Amino acid sequence: MNDQDILVEIKRRKDLADYYYDNYIKHYHRKSFSKASEFLWGSINALVYALALFNNRKIHTHAEIREFIKDLANEYDDRDFSQGLLAGERVHANFFHDFMDEAMFDEDRQKIEILLEKLEKILNQKIETS
Repeated sequence: MNDQDILVEIKRRKDLADYYYDNYIKHYHRKSFSKASEFLWGSINALVYALALFNNRKIHTHAEIREFIKDLANEYDDRDFSQGLLAGERVHANFFHDFMDEAMFDEDRQKIEILLEKLEKILNQKIETS
């Protein structure tokens, strides 16, 4: 994959993250927390995948997502990455097991939204400088 192809894929993944985020919001307002969880995790996944492409890495597994976010937490010395990751893993499990009530979901989604903001900010900076 050449640099132009990688940049096209990065932007496609960013658009996919936005699509997932919009769907998360729709399902959240419908109080369908299981479905909202799926889209919220999808948004994390798409942004991490896009960021990893800047390092010529392709993220394929949950473990690789976890490792990548932990690396960002260390690189930026920011606990919000780790807290967002843990919350993301819980909502990912909620998609399959539907165990969260509104209060539980809200607590985690707020941490994830902070994580998503930070991931998107880093991604936008990398896109601008590439």
